[in-house]
Amino acid sequence: MSKNETLKNYILVLDVGNSNITAGVFSGDEPACSFRLRTNINFTEDQYYTQIKQLLEINKTSVSDIKGAIVGSVVPVITESFTGMIKKYFGFQPVTLGPRTKLNIKNRYRNKNEVGDDRLANAARAYAVNKGKDTIIIDLGTSINFDVVDKKGNFLGGAIMPGINMSLHALFAGTAKLPKINLKYTDMGIGKTTEESISSGVLNGIIGGINETVKMIKKDMKAKDVTVIFTGGEVNPLVVKRLNEKRVIKDGDFTLKGFKLIYDLNARKK
Repeated sequence: MSKNETLKNYILVLDVGNSNITAGVFSGDEPACSFRLRTNINFTEDQYYTQIKQLLEINKTSVSDIKGAIVGSVVPVITESFTGMIKKYFGFQPVTLGPRTKLNIKNRYRNKNEVGDDRLANAARAYAVNKGKDTIIIDLGTSINFDVVDKKGNFLGGAIMPGINMSLHALFAGTAKLPKINLKYTDMGIGKTTEESISSGVLNGIIGGINETVKMIKKDMKAKDVTVIFTGGEVNPLVVKRLNEKRVIKDGDFTLKGFKLIYDLNARKK
């Protein structure tokens, strides 16, 4: 090791979603860097390794710097691919989530096996940073997930609705004349073109849906005040701005931080 080199002891956190895979390299509670790649169920372990290795190197990190990993996933076949890839190329077994995973929260879902790893990560992080307060995490991705944690650390469940891109695709795929568009994030009610009309309908519908869902969640919780945390790949400042709640936090790395917390609770101490 040269004089300019420092010993690195990084943890690789992988959040595998239906559309994208978000990765974070942690040296503590905050990511030193993060990057995204497309979810591809046809990729082999070797192909995923090539991508991960290149992205690590772009961020001035080598494979040998990674001393531990956690794979959180809502795509089981890719969980297997990444688990195999990490064992083969990094030389250790990653942490994965299952029935015996240690959590800092209590999962109150009726069928606990139905809860996605990302929702548990959100709930774990929310209770860690907002203990003693009722919290709603809104994760805007392929779907929009509402994850609810009460002040005692119970993950109560939540709600799931179609995401922005899923809604746009449904209009395009299910109609003969409506075009595929890039959403315009504008404060607009009346669209003067088809593109503007679709943007208005989808965006206002989703913002209205988010506000109404938060209202109903608060009613079910009998909670007057909640903290709302926005995260996910489709978070836009306009959506956050138009939320009716006043106590709002935006954190694009929130889910990764939740997985890192779960890693810390479950990694074997050497």
